[in-house]
Amino acid sequence: MTGDLDTGLLRALITVARHGSINRAAADLGRTQPALSLQLRKLEQHCGQTLLRRSPRGVSLTAAGLQLLPYAERIVSLTEQMQPTVAPAAARRCRVGLIEDVISRHLPQVLADFAATQPQWQLEVRVALERELSPAFRQGELDLLIANPRQCGLERTPSWVLEYPLQWLARDGVKPEAEVLPLVMFSAPCSWRDAMLRALHQLDQPYRIVFESTSQLAVQAALEAGLGVGALFPDAVSAQLRPLPEHSLPPLPAVPLALYRQRDDDGLELLSRLFFRALGQFAV
Repeated sequence: MTGDLDTGLLRALITVARHGSINRAAADLGRTQPALSLQLRKLEQHCGQTLLRRSPRGVSLTAAGLQLLPYAERIVSLTEQMQPTVAPAAARRCRVGLIEDVISRHLPQVLADFAATQPQWQLEVRVALERELSPAFRQGELDLLIANPRQCGLERTPSWVLEYPLQWLARDGVKPEAEVLPLVMFSAPCSWRDAMLRALHQLDQPYRIVFESTSQLAVQAALEAGLGVGALFPDAVSAQLRPLPEHSLPPLPAVPLALYRQRDDDGLELLSRLFFRALGQFAV
């Protein structure tokens, strides 16, 4: 990659990645589909790599596109930060609802980038289960919500949806040799728990639950302590916690995460993009 790069080309890539469709991205940006396609081709020519993969299901990023996306988001965010303002904007409040799966590794960078570009906003973050957050969103107590769309029961169309793979994990990536498999799980009701148990029933694998909690941090701690085997998103992998070898246990279905927002607003749009950038790194 050589020469100066038009940030408009990067914004085009970000918007297409968020929508998974060139047509919807073009409508969002107020451009025609051919004009946006031309921008994307220019970006690919500039990078010397194919960034987008087209299929009947829509448009997705290639490995090169996924590698470029976080840098594109950061550059566009910094560009927005440089825009002069006529007068300081009045303080505004944004109420965000998150399930715990989102906050462990992703929230610090999202908050740092949002605060750098939108210092007039006050963020209020509520962390809870879908059954607590969904009613709050319906009643207008939350401006933005990230949750599993299958669990939250909201009828409105989300701004974006990402599919996250579930991985079997254990301390050092070693499956216990015990005849009865020790399981570390989320407390019921939980779709992850149900998926794990269905997979083990299909394998006719005996198991016993040795630890359960409603907290992801507690589940992760139990796994890192070597209490048993469990399932988490790939970003939970650490020096102590590793994926089991392939075919050790049956594969698990992907889990969707969706972002809902109450209104069209520059601040909420930026926060939506920042979360998409952070969470998209590990999506299917």
